[in-house]
Amino acid sequence: MKNKLKYLICILAFLLLTACGGVVKTDMNFDDSFAGSRVMTYTISNSDYTSYVQKDFATVAATLKSLCPEDIEITSVTQDDSNIVAVFTINFSSKDDYEKKVGNILKAVGSDIEPKVTLLRSNTAFAKGVAFQENFGTEDLLKWMRDGMMNNEYITSSYEIYIFSTSQVSLSISGEEYEKDANMSIIDVNTTKYLPINGIEFNTVINKDGSIDRSIAIDIPNTSYDQAKDDIDKFMAERSGEVGTGTWSEANNSHIFTVEGKALSADDCKKMTEKFTGKSLDSTTGSAAKDTQVSEETQVESESKESTEESTESTSDTSDAVDKRHLFSKNYTLNEYINLEDYISNYNNAVSFDYYVNPENNYEGTITDGTGYSSTVLRSAMSGDANTLLYSGYSSTFDIKLNVNILPNVSKYKHIVEITPTGKIKRDITVVFSESFNEDDVKSLEEKLKSVLSNSKIKLDKVSLNGKDLEVKISSSGTIEEDAKMWEETTGYTRSISSLDVDKKGLFVTKQRISFMDDFNPEIFTSGNVDSYEYIVKNVGKPVDKDLYLAGSFENAEAKFKGNDFIVKGENVMMSNYSSPFFVSVRTNFTIYIVFAAVAFVFILIIAILLLILFNKSKKNKNNVVVADAPVNTTSNTVSIKKYDVREAVVADKTPENTQDTEVVSEEKEEYVSGAKPSDKVFCSNCGQENNAGDKFCSSCGKEIL
Repeated sequence: MKNKLKYLICILAFLLLTACGGVVKTDMNFDDSFAGSRVMTYTISNSDYTSYVQKDFATVAATLKSLCPEDIEITSVTQDDSNIVAVFTINFSSKDDYEKKVGNILKAVGSDIEPKVTLLRSNTAFAKGVAFQENFGTEDLLKWMRDGMMNNEYITSSYEIYIFSTSQVSLSISGEEYEKDANMSIIDVNTTKYLPINGIEFNTVINKDGSIDRSIAIDIPNTSYDQAKDDIDKFMAERSGEVGTGTWSEANNSHIFTVEGKALSADDCKKMTEKFTGKSLDSTTGSAAKDTQVSEETQVESESKESTEESTESTSDTSDAVDKRHLFSKNYTLNEYINLEDYISNYNNAVSFDYYVNPENNYEGTITDGTGYSSTVLRSAMSGDANTLLYSGYSSTFDIKLNVNILPNVSKYKHIVEITPTGKIKRDITVVFSESFNEDDVKSLEEKLKSVLSNSKIKLDKVSLNGKDLEVKISSSGTIEEDAKMWEETTGYTRSISSLDVDKKGLFVTKQRISFMDDFNPEIFTSGNVDSYEYIVKNVGKPVDKDLYLAGSFENAEAKFKGNDFIVKGENVMMSNYSSPFFVSVRTNFTIYIVFAAVAFVFILIIAILLLILFNKSKKNKNNVVVADAPVNTTSNTVSIKKYDVREAVVADKTPENTQDTEVVSEEKEEYVSGAKPSDKVFCSNCGQENNAGDKFCSSCGKEIL
């Protein structure tokens, strides 16, 4: 019994293995302009059809016609004595048209494949021959047929594998046959002979004035160079000359050819790169699709200038929006499509590619390789003279789109913070930029700052250009919440960990414990190097503990308490390494003492003024001479004053006969009042008794006659 079962299993296995199922044959044919057709012929024997398909031929044919995507033409569906044959055709006028139609078909059948077609007809020093490659197969393009037959239950699931059992491919280009009935599901034909290279390196330096220093180097192993020295020398000589100079060098068992240009304009940099790659804009065909015909283009444009350059590859669009994170930087866009297909030297149809940049700038953007894989690049400025590697890839083309922030030189950064007794934060920031701005730059910067700060509590106190140095002063005031919000909204940098805790707030609190973490990001001024850095929080008292304060993460800065101030100070500080300074301290609030002292001073001042007034009045009273009222002489009607040195004496005449006061002023010499004539009689100043002119004492009261 067991032997019979084994025999039956072997028979079934043999039948399954010998079953043919559907055979797909693909004939790809196009000319030099990539105009042609893809003919896909599906053949299944009548016997297999009867075994697998549970529906008559007419019904199946009608179903296929109703399901066929519009970009595929059903050329014919026929049946003879042996086979059923269905012919499907995709006609195209260009490579772009072909990829577009294939993409539509794949999308219609629910596939996530992004069609990529590579055609290389190489005749360079490193590759000679034809390579044609796709990342999809005919089964992908006819998936709608499989799904339709399964969904309509024309075939059971156990026979699904026989719908497409065999695939064959033929390739002809401009009448020349490169492959005939090859067993492959995806077209991948390569007749090229290669001479390997190690890779290509781009060094791109964007200077502070927007000019470009660029070098391009190809590394060729000595084993390859020695095989075709003359051919390689001739090929590379043709890749330099108009812009930049080409030189040979040797290192690490390699011959290295380098093309280099200094202080290039964007246009000259583009010309030099086009010369090296051999892909000119003049040879661009079709639309913006990135294929082997698309040229390399470099565009470096200032954010302050409108872009007028366009290409079929890319358009550089400068936005009017202000880059809040880099208010003091010069912002540029760097867009270039680097095509290295002339340097392909292996069956992978790819080149090892390294892209270096100068480290003093910020870089942010994407680089997409020839497979469609996109890499996000983000690099902050750092110190150093050597260029830094921004990207490394392995492909034939690289679409580079970068935003570049050229950072200014900062010679001085001084940030003074004051924490008031009521818990408010006051900031005064002074930044000096050296050799980074001219007069036009300053005008543009000032307008930009005023615009950004117009709806903020942050004040622009000063923008002044002195020679080559630009001084900018900015201040603000508010609670910790207001401070965090205003600077976050203005600069775009989050202030998530800022904190201020004052245990007792108020003007008349004598002692205050302060815990302060300042998440203020100084990168709005520069994320690069600062010659002299100083951050001061004034009048915060003494630290609670020596371990309870931090300078941040600056390598060249030191935090300490000096007097009642917390100070972080350093030289050659890299601002991109910033982290929040922190401390806990206790301070004596001298405000109450200042207020009391002011009140006491005012009180003492008032008393002093009153005493001074009283003193002056007393002194005046002492100097006044009061003369008693004297009777009027009815004969002469005159008053006689004795000849003595009396200065500024005031005599009041208060006799009943005369109530009018008479003021008499006596000088050093004898004068007479009101024109009175001399008399031989005198009156006693005490009792008013008349006496003779020569008498010394009054005859009535006995007092001395004055």
